[in-house]
Amino acid sequence: MMGLDVVATLRDAWGLFRRDRSLLLRLAGPFLFWPAFALGLLVPTPPLPEEGVGEATARASVWIDSVGQWASHYGGWYFASYVVGLIGTAALLALLLSGGRATVGEALRGAVAIAPRYLLAMILVALPVGAGMLLYILPGLYVAGRLLLVGPVLLAERRMAAMAALARSIKLTRGVGLPMAALSSCTYLGGMIATQPFLTMIDLSKGDGPGNPVAIALLQAGAAAVAMAAGLAQALIAVAAYRRLVNRQL
Repeated sequence: MMGLDVVATLRDAWGLFRRDRSLLLRLAGPFLFWPAFALGLLVPTPPLPEEGVGEATARASVWIDSVGQWASHYGGWYFASYVVGLIGTAALLALLLSGGRATVGEALRGAVAIAPRYLLAMILVALPVGAGMLLYILPGLYVAGRLLLVGPVLLAERRMAAMAALARSIKLTRGVGLPMAALSSCTYLGGMIATQPFLTMIDLSKGDGPGNPVAIALLQAGAAAVAMAAGLAQALIAVAAYRRLVNRQL
């Protein structure tokens, strides 16, 4: 069984971007950039647990209560942003998989048509990937790599349930887990690292007060741009890897 060339896959992804960049950016802006930018400007981040104040159980109880209050006020906005981003990502995948034949409108219609299954599949992907990232980064990246093809599978092999798409991605990536982990790290880990300077500067700008609104808006725009680039790169890499691995089986 042939392996997967990581560098060649990244080169394929770059070729896809060069071919369709005008259409891709028309989708990525409203669906990936603006929701992230709006959240950064208008919605406070979830509360973090207090450190070194009182007994551990009491601190945990206070933190859980504060998270519950935050979720009741702002959780809906986060979920709405998540759904908009997923529809945009599905449209990006539909556009890329069409071989340059689909318009933006056709890609969006295809994304909306499978939105419930796509949303369920991405939630099922996020649970093990998130758990792996929280426990240890490398297992999380490995799981992310093995499940990276779920989106392309749902768009290219349309009559498939969410769980079947996860199983199909695992089957396609059998024997190439480490190369797929390397590809997933380009977007998951790369996005986190590239976003961190903006988040740090936002915290420094705010200090103990609201901070300079213009500076904070510019920094939030930078963080949103990184998130958009990471999401777009993930779609490109997923399609490039999917095509290579499907052709490997032919």
